[in-house]
Amino acid sequence: MDTEITIHEATLDDVQEILRQRRGMYEDMNYTDQAALSVMVNLCRPYLLDAMADGSFRAWMACMGDCIVGGGAIVIVRWPSHPNDRQCRRATILNVYTDREYRRQGIARQLMHTMIAWCKREGFASVTLHASKDGGPLYESLGFEPSNEMKLKL
Repeated sequence: MDTEITIHEATLDDVQEILRQRRGMYEDMNYTDQAALSVMVNLCRPYLLDAMADGSFRAWMACMGDCIVGGGAIVIVRWPSHPNDRQCRRATILNVYTDREYRRQGIARQLMHTMIAWCKREGFASVTLHASKDGGPLYESLGFEPSNEMKLKL
């Protein structure tokens, strides 16, 4: 078995895999409502097709040999500039996922390095993410810091 991790930017051909990983991510966070997960996947498919085509959703797949074992994505949204960020757009990392049997091998870290490097090349002043309990230590080790973001459920 080839143990080298390779990472490639996702294409529209990878949409089904992105959806599988997104569902798996929520299942790993103990979300058990299978009907709601199926609705999420079905609603997300047309979004991904449109957003990948217009470049507002970028994703990367991690492979070992011919097998996709993980992935991660960045959503880019138009956003007003501010004094510390003169671009009118924001980047958010999401969907960082590694298949259970391939965890603890540095795959998520490699994906994060790839996505952070992409954000730097694109000129973003910062990148944000929402961390799961399991993902927090990785993100902190990469320099992510808690922010002042607050949330109101509607």
